Amino acid sequence: MKIVMLNTFAQCSAMTDVGHVRANNEDSIAVAGTDAFPLFCWEGELALRHGWALVGDGMGGHVAGEAASQLAIELLRPVMSQLTNSEQVTAALQAVNEALFDIMERHPALAGMGTTIAGVILLGDRALVFNLGDSRVYLHHQHTLTQLSQDDVIGGNMLTQCPGGLDAPAELGPHVQEIGLAPGAALLLCSDGLTDMLTDAEIAALLYSSDSHSAERVVQAALNAGGIDNVSAVVIHIGNLPFPNRPGFKVRLGR
Repeated sequence: MKIVMLNTFAQCSAMTDVGHVRANNEDSIAVAGTDAFPLFCWEGELALRHGWALVGDGMGGHVAGEAASQLAIELLRPVMSQLTNSEQVTAALQAVNEALFDIMERHPALAGMGTTIAGVILLGDRALVFNLGDSRVYLHHQHTLTQLSQDDVIGGNMLTQCPGGLDAPAELGPHVQEIGLAPGAALLLCSDGLTDMLTDAEIAALLYSSDSHSAERVVQAALNAGGIDNVSAVVIHIGNLPFPNRPGFKVRLGR
């Protein structure tokens, strides 16, 4: 009789760096595996059921940009593990948008602040993937890198929607999708400080291993390529998956 151990956790690494040019880091990252926030560098495990990760890239000037990404992620962190469908994700992001405008009204020095958001919520053998702005989520599987998120940009670098910003609060249209997960796959969340420095092929080549240094590896590569912006990455490696909706972790094969 052969017993196969199935993981109930995914390996995760996360890192953010100010880069070589900017004085402040306006990116923010957070993962379910730690309560530390702001988070700068982390490695550990995420539960395959309701584990999550977030990346935000703030804008609006040094203080406002840093505040925007941190505030948005702080607002999302307590509810992330409760979100199980696109409607709930959309409602949560809209609530963050309204909260940022409320904060700007009470603190004029933060006027115009906004942030991108990219997120992943693990749901066993599935995942919810969402974004607003140009922070991205990729799927890496069988040596192929596929962008799952949609860039909300026009004219190269002008955002068309994000939480906060210069205009009055409006109804956001987040990009939310549910995907299936396969053993050996990896999910990458990142700010544009990574994707502006590295091609998809270069990123894919750096995700060859499921070790705990994947995020550090891709961030360092972006820094080596110039690091003209803040750089953030969260990498989630999927191992052997449990069967859908099954709490057990052992499977018997053969006799």
